[in-house]
Amino acid sequence: MYRYSHSIGLYALMGRGFNNPVDVAFGSSDVMYVVNRVGPEVGVRMPYKRITICNRNQDYLGEFSTGGTAAGEIMWPASIAVGPNGNVYISDEALNRVSIFDPQGVFLSMWGIRGTDKGQLTRPAGIAFDSDGNLLVADGLNHRIQRFTSDGRFLDAWGSQGAGDGEFNIPWGISLDSNGSVYVADWRNDRIQKFNPQGCHLAT
Repeated sequence: MYRYSHSIGLYALMGRGFNNPVDVAFGSSDVMYVVNRVGPEVGVRMPYKRITICNRNQDYLGEFSTGGTAAGEIMWPASIAVGPNGNVYISDEALNRVSIFDPQGVFLSMWGIRGTDKGQLTRPAGIAFDSDGNLLVADGLNHRIQRFTSDGRFLDAWGSQGAGDGEFNIPWGISLDSNGSVYVADWRNDRIQKFNPQGCHLAT
């Protein structure tokens, strides 16, 4: 049984606090990276799209990125993950890419292109690292899970559109357990599916 401890954050357009937070990831020393997706993509709201850096004690440590389409900017950020080397990865549904920042929020690189071929993305959502340091991406509108190296080189993929075992209808969230099993939130099929590390369906 889990017992409530405390809440972190408050509503804020900038600085300390959050605005429509959609995902969180932990870095070293209990540092938290919180994705603020904000609301409609109108000009006045674009600066409020950002990643907040804080900790469990609610200390505000900074923020990075902003709304836009240029390198290092975010439009519809969906998920965030911290790699083995501490770099921060953010998936973006609108820009169909993954952006990479160092632990302090300095932009490093990005990869991804819209499309349906292997290695291409259409509305990427959840992301998570496996035990080998490769990034799994829930490729939403392509109804599949794709695996990439940390620098964006395509490795493999599994899944297709449907409602059967191992099929997806807009996969959204993704997480791995200590054994390497992959759990996928299959949004429009209203279920969670479990796969082995190679992508073979285990349970629904």
